[in-house]
Amino acid sequence: MVGVLGLIVAIICVVALIWKNWHMAVVSLVGALVVILFNGMDPVLVLKDNFMKGMAGFAGNWYLLFMLGAIFGKVMGDSGASVGIANRMLKLIGEKSVVLVVMLTGLVLSYGGIGTFIIAFSLYPIAVALFQKADIPKKLIVATIMVCPVTVCMAMLPGSPSTQNLIPTTYFGTTAYAGPTLGIICSIIMFVSAYLYLNWQIRKAKANGEHFEPSEGEDLSALEAVNNGNVPSITNCFIPIVILLALMFGLQFTTKIPSAYAVAIAMAVAILAGCVLYRDFLDPKKAICDGAGGGLGSLIATSSIMGFGAVVSASPAYSNITKALVNMQADPLITALISINVIAAITGSSAGGLNIFLSSMGNYLAGSGLNLSMLHRVVCIASSGFDAMPHASGMVVCNQIAKTSQKDTYKYVFVTCAIMPFLCAVIACILGRMGIV
Repeated sequence: MVGVLGLIVAIICVVALIWKNWHMAVVSLVGALVVILFNGMDPVLVLKDNFMKGMAGFAGNWYLLFMLGAIFGKVMGDSGASVGIANRMLKLIGEKSVVLVVMLTGLVLSYGGIGTFIIAFSLYPIAVALFQKADIPKKLIVATIMVCPVTVCMAMLPGSPSTQNLIPTTYFGTTAYAGPTLGIICSIIMFVSAYLYLNWQIRKAKANGEHFEPSEGEDLSALEAVNNGNVPSITNCFIPIVILLALMFGLQFTTKIPSAYAVAIAMAVAILAGCVLYRDFLDPKKAICDGAGGGLGSLIATSSIMGFGAVVSASPAYSNITKALVNMQADPLITALISINVIAAITGSSAGGLNIFLSSMGNYLAGSGLNLSMLHRVVCIASSGFDAMPHASGMVVCNQIAKTSQKDTYKYVFVTCAIMPFLCAVIACILGRMGIV
C-alpha cells in the first residue's frame, strides 16, 4: 500500500513541477526518487539499471530523428518557407479553417508513418505561422498539432503503421486493417468532435479579448520577413515538404528499409534541398546548428521522462497494480478498457499500457470467443485515452518545441487527447458488442 501511495505521490510531484516549468531532467529524477523511497528500492541500482537504461535506450533510438526533425523545422521556419505555405493556405481556405488545415496535415503525416515527435518538429513552423496570421491564442496550438497523431492515426484508422496498431496483431493473428468499420466510425467521431471543440475554444478566447502572443524568447522574425516580401517563391516553399513525403512513401513501399530510417533519409534530403533553395533567405550553418541544439535539448527532456517511466515500471507497487487490473473479474472489454488506461496513465505511454495488458491477458482475450478484429480495434482505441498525461513524452516534446507551458496548454490537450479518445473507446466497446466490426 505504501508503494502504491508512492506512485501517486510521484506522479503528483511530476505534474506539479511540470506546471511550475521545472526542467524535465530535474522533474524526472525527483519523481524517480519518490518512487524508489516509497517502494524500498535500492537507489543506486535502480538509477543505474532502470533510470539510466530507460533514458539511454530512448535517446539512442530517437537521436537521429529528433535532430533531423528539429533541423528541418528550423530550416523551414528561418527561411520564411513555413510562413509562405501558411499564407497560401489562408488565401485558399480562409482563417476559419486554420484548425482543419493543421489537423489534416498531422493526420496525413502520421498515417504516412512519421512519428509523433517528428510531426511536432515539422508541423510547428507552419502551425505557428497560421496561428499568428489568424490571431489565434497560442495556448491552443499543442492540442491542435497533437490531436490527430495521438488519437485518430495512432489507434483508430485501419491500416495505420503505428506501434499501437501493430502490437495486437501478435496476440490476435489480425492485421493492421482489423476492425475497419469500427475504426472508421470512431475516427470520424473523434476528428469531428476535436475540430468542433477547438474552434469553440478559439471563439471563446477571441470573445474574451485574447490574441496570438509569441512565447518568451521565441524568434518569429520570419513572419516579418514575409510581410516585407523577403521570402522564397511559393513553389520553393512547398518543394522540401513534397520531397519529404514522396521519398518517405517511396522508400517504405519500394524498399525493405525500416520505417524510421526511411523517414530519416527523406528528412535529410529535404533539409539539403531546403538549404539549397533558401540559401538567399537564411544562414544554413546557423539553422542546422540551432536546429540540432534544439532537437537534442528536447531529446534529453523526453529521454529523462522515459527514465522515470522505467523506474515506475520496475517498482513492486506497479507490478501489483498491473496484476490486480488484469485479473479483474469483469467483462473482457471493460477489463481491457480500464486496465490499459490506468497502466498508460501511470507510465504516460499508450504502447506501454497496451503491451503490458496484452502480454498478460492477450491469450485470454483471444480465447474468449469475441471477434478478434473487434478486440484488436477496441484495445487499440483504449490505449489512446489517458496516456496523454502531463508527463507523456509527446506532450513534453510538443511543449518544448512550441516554448509553451503545460499550465497553459494542457486543459485543451486533456479534453482532445484523453477524454475524447476514452469516450471513443467506450463507444467502440458498445458497437463491438452490437456486432459491428
